Amino acid sequence: MTPTLWMNAAPGACLALRCGHHRARVAPAAGGRVLSWSTDLPDGLRDWLVPITDHGWPAHAWPKGGLFPLAPFSNRVRDAHLHWRDRVIPLEPLPGTRHALHGQAQGMAWTVEQSATDHVVLMLEHPEGLGGWPWAWRLRQTIRLADQGLRVELALENEDRSDMPAGLGLHPYFTAQSVDLSATTEWVHEQELARYPRPATQRHWERTGATWTRFLSGWDGTASIAWPSGPGLTLRTQGSLGHMVLHCNAGRYLCVEPATHVCDGFNLAAAGCPGTGMQVLAPGESLSVGVALDVEPAPR
Repeated sequence: MTPTLWMNAAPGACLALRCGHHRARVAPAAGGRVLSWSTDLPDGLRDWLVPITDHGWPAHAWPKGGLFPLAPFSNRVRDAHLHWRDRVIPLEPLPGTRHALHGQAQGMAWTVEQSATDHVVLMLEHPEGLGGWPWAWRLRQTIRLADQGLRVELALENEDRSDMPAGLGLHPYFTAQSVDLSATTEWVHEQELARYPRPATQRHWERTGATWTRFLSGWDGTASIAWPSGPGLTLRTQGSLGHMVLHCNAGRYLCVEPATHVCDGFNLAAAGCPGTGMQVLAPGESLSVGVALDVEPAPR
């Protein structure tokens, strides 16, 4: 079992980014997280993300806020067992649950490769075996504020000697009221584990007092995220982010999570299910994706 790691999000360990009307705080030593992103609007300051104010936490018990990368897989791996070719690989479950969740990247300390007023480039080296994941990999994350909003890019490289199943995603906790997007497929799930696909019929989802989750596939890479008043955000993707997780927890936040594969996609693919989005990286091969969050209409 990997020892419990303590994430450091104290002010002295964080970076402040600025561009025009936008401000962001990044915690390299706390999972490479964006702790907050806000914009000065005509009617006052808008926190687009639920801001994280904690100065530290155990890696497995992160505060529900900000935005963090998902790697080398998104969402859950059922029973923390990865079915890969002729092997069943035991992974470390999230403490208190049966399943592995969100990959190792969000529970590790990153190093700063480059920083400036408006951007930072972070690097993560994952040794083989950490968290039960038997492959070594490297992940570069670029976080940038632009005039239009926030940009995040991820590049995952297999540094091992054998093929590796791979996935990427981003997990933001928005203060938004609703999201609109178009997808062809919704996955029936049980206890937040995808089981099988069916045609999607819904395009609009609201943050309500109930807790709910949706797993979607075949979306066009754009989403409109709305607040009760004022401007909203347009989310656009680059790369193979063809899957989406929507999650609302008792009205506290609205998660809109683009990903390269569906929840438990590696195991579903091993069972012969099509359309999971699972990808395989040969030694030295990379997977790159990006997300842009634009404020629209733009602040003046």
